[in-house]
Amino acid sequence: MTNLIEKVVQDAIAAQKASIDIIKANRYNDFTLEQTRPFVEVVRNFETHPDQSREAMALYQQSVLIHFDVLTSLTDTVSAFDCAFLEWQQTPITLDILYELDKGFRSAVDVFIQTIEESDDIIGLEATRVHNGFYGIISSKDFAALPGSTFNVLAQIIARTPIDKKYKQAILAAKSWGLNGIYVFGDIYTRTLKETGNVAKAIQEEKRYLKWVWDEPSKCMLDLMGQLGHKSYDRFEYFNRYDKKFRPVVEAAFDAGVHPANIVMLPTHVGDIGHHIGWSYYKLCRDDMCMAILESVSQTVYNTLASALAAGKIKSPFDVASIATGASGAAMAHILAWDGFTPDMIQDMMQKRFSNYIMTHPYDRSMVGELHVNDFLDFTTRGQRIITPKPRGGGGKVMGVPVDLEPVSTNPELNNPQMYAYPFTAITVRATALMRFIDQPCLLAPEPPSIVGIVNATALNPDEPMAPVQMCKNCATSRFLPAKCDYCLSPTLNSVL
Repeated sequence: MTNLIEKVVQDAIAAQKASIDIIKANRYNDFTLEQTRPFVEVVRNFETHPDQSREAMALYQQSVLIHFDVLTSLTDTVSAFDCAFLEWQQTPITLDILYELDKGFRSAVDVFIQTIEESDDIIGLEATRVHNGFYGIISSKDFAALPGSTFNVLAQIIARTPIDKKYKQAILAAKSWGLNGIYVFGDIYTRTLKETGNVAKAIQEEKRYLKWVWDEPSKCMLDLMGQLGHKSYDRFEYFNRYDKKFRPVVEAAFDAGVHPANIVMLPTHVGDIGHHIGWSYYKLCRDDMCMAILESVSQTVYNTLASALAAGKIKSPFDVASIATGASGAAMAHILAWDGFTPDMIQDMMQKRFSNYIMTHPYDRSMVGELHVNDFLDFTTRGQRIITPKPRGGGGKVMGVPVDLEPVSTNPELNNPQMYAYPFTAITVRATALMRFIDQPCLLAPEPPSIVGIVNATALNPDEPMAPVQMCKNCATSRFLPAKCDYCLSPTLNSVL
């Protein structure tokens, strides 16, 4: 069999290429789930290395296959709106299954729920801060314990919860790289405040939902899907069928000793089916400049990964994710620089927009609204550091590997902005096309290679939790609001476990 590192690189590139190729081939058509089949087949063909756990790998691989089979048995397509729910269904189902298999986990969750009930101080303060925009632009669904994120609030509550460490890790993993339901901290608080004008009631409602997410994960998610207007398929039947088909996979992983944090984290990564490969990217990439950006940035990733592999620079599956995201960020920063922009310029505009939007939409803004803006700023700011000459920057290298920007620099579409504007004033065409991705940068991240790296790393060490992760993300927003770091738990996360 191919050696592990080569396998991961090949799988990472194959997953990204499948997504891009499907979008390019179908972008002028109406979206159907059948169009995602080539991506599904790529995942179906993923092999487990002898050093890896088949049971851990199956938590991802079988989840994707079952998700596709169940969805296509219920509907031919998913609306642009309902794609929002697709990757938030698997973790709640998995949690409910694990509650049955591990009574200790269920008991620990009950203690956690009771601690939530007793944590008005944390919930009240953090909900008020999020509502008022205290932290500026936030990533409410971030995998790290950043200020303003749901994960950060849970980490504060976990710190005072007297349960076993492995169960603390499982709970946090389910709201880190795992996606336990679409609930976003602060949303219920704001809506209740609008309806009642009563802060105490708003705190109680926020607390009620925060407890419900953990007490009855599937039931809570199904209820929220109904409240938010999901219509594309019978959501109850999806949950029933997915549960029935996926239950043996969870049981096998549990029996094999896969860490509960990994069991609840791995199944959720099904987003390419209907979300990344779906209406939004089809519509977005009907603009040939946007399609060219997505293709050329992806090619930069492929070429840089190939160079890193050939040079022996990749030592672990996580390195694949790091190099892929660094190369992509560098390519994005290069496009901005081509038109005379910097990531800081974009952030300056978005921070001002955020502050103004809070005042114009005090009660009806979505708390998850800036999630992808935050990601976009992180990607491009990291990329700017990489392409900046030494000693100020990385000298065009990520992990010691030169980033191949030629696919971007020589792309015919990117070199002909006059196709979109008066020739002598076509000075923002490339940057503004890139900005179209700010609300949906998933495939520029790029997520498929990142997920392949995480999955393979987890399968190598199934009994060690891959999440939650203690780290400093060197967030782009901290460049504008450095005091934000004073409220961040991510660099010291292990202290709450």
